Amino acid sequence: MTNAIDIRSMSRTFGRSRALDDITLTVQEGSICGLLGRNGAGKTTIMSILAGQDRPSSGTAEVFGAHPFENESV
Repeated sequence: MTNAIDIRSMSRTFGRSRALDDITLTVQEGSICGLLGRNGAGKTTIMSILAGQDRPSSGTAEVFGAHPFENESV
């Protein structure tokens, strides 16, 4: 199967705060998954990066093999 989402060693910092710390995640095409966690766990940050509204401080995030940041086709 093809990977719909491929996140590798992704981190996101805001000043001295680290919202995501070395996240690695793969979601296969056609699967259904959810993000669970308490407030401040980084759920919105992950979704903002995958939606192309933000970019990671380090590492990579791909949606169907393309980087989503400012990429209208993604």
